Amino acid sequence: MREVLTEVARDAGGTGDPAILYQRRDVLVVRVGEVVAKSHQDGATDLQARVAVAAAHPDLLLAPLGPVRRISGRLVSVWPAGQPVDPAAPANVPWEEAARLLAELHARPLPPGLPRQRAPIRVHEVLARDLPADHPATPVVRRAYARLPPVLEPEGPARLVHGDFHLGQLVRHDGAWRLIDLDDLGRGDPVWDLARPAAFFASGVLDPAIWTRFLDAYRAHGGTAVTGDPWQGLDIPARALAIQTAARCVSHAVDENRRLDEYESALIATCDRIGSLAPC
Repeated sequence: MREVLTEVARDAGGTGDPAILYQRRDVLVVRVGEVVAKSHQDGATDLQARVAVAAAHPDLLLAPLGPVRRISGRLVSVWPAGQPVDPAAPANVPWEEAARLLAELHARPLPPGLPRQRAPIRVHEVLARDLPADHPATPVVRRAYARLPPVLEPEGPARLVHGDFHLGQLVRHDGAWRLIDLDDLGRGDPVWDLARPAAFFASGVLDPAIWTRFLDAYRAHGGTAVTGDPWQGLDIPARALAIQTAARCVSHAVDENRRLDEYESALIATCDRIGSLAPC
C-alpha cells in the first residue's frame, strides 16, 4: 500500500521521496512533497459524503485534491500537505483559532444524508478491543468504562461535527489553519468536539488557563455546544474520551514495551476516579 499511495500522490503532483506520516492498524498516510495520500480504515463508510463537506467548506476544512477512490480494495483520498502543530512549541499552539474553526463548523448547514458523527461510536470500538490482560491499568480502565451510560449520544438536535477533534487535526496551509481528518465527521452533538480538551483539563494534563482560553474563544465566535455551566453537557463526553484515550495509552505502552509516561498516568488516574463513581 505504501507504493500505491506514493504513486497516487505523484499523480496528484507530489515530487520527491515518500515519507510515512502515520501508520497504525489498517490506516496509512504517505506524504510526497506537497501532496498527502491516505488509505482509510477497512470498513470506512460514507467517506465521499464526508470529503464533500471539506470541499464545500475550504475556509474551515482542508479541501481534498479530488474525490475518494477505491484502489486495491481500499478507499484512498488525496490532500495538500499542511504544517502540523509543533508539540515542541506549546506557546504557539493556535487554541483560539481551533476554537473559531469549531464554532464556525458547528454553525454551518447540515448536508442532507450526512451520517452520524463517530466520536461516541469510536469509544465503544476502542473499548471492545482486547486490552493487555496483565497490565495493571487495564482493570482500572475497564472499571471506568463500566460506569458510562450505554448510550453516549442520545438522539436530539444535531449540528455539523468534526467527530475527532484534537491538536493533531490542525494544519497550517497557505497561511491559514484548517481542520483535517474527516473519517468521523457527521451530524451530532457538537459538545463532543470540545470533549477531548475538556478531558485533558479535568485530568490535569491541559493547563486551566489554556482550557479557559479555548472555551472563551469558542463562545466568543458564537459556539453553541455549551451554554451556562459547560459541564452539564461536557461531563459524559469528557469522561468517555478520557477513558478511550487511556485505553489507547495502555495498548501503545505495551506495544512499545515501556512504562506509562506522566501524561498517560494522569489519564489512568482519571479513570480510577471515574471508576469510583456511581454508574451514569
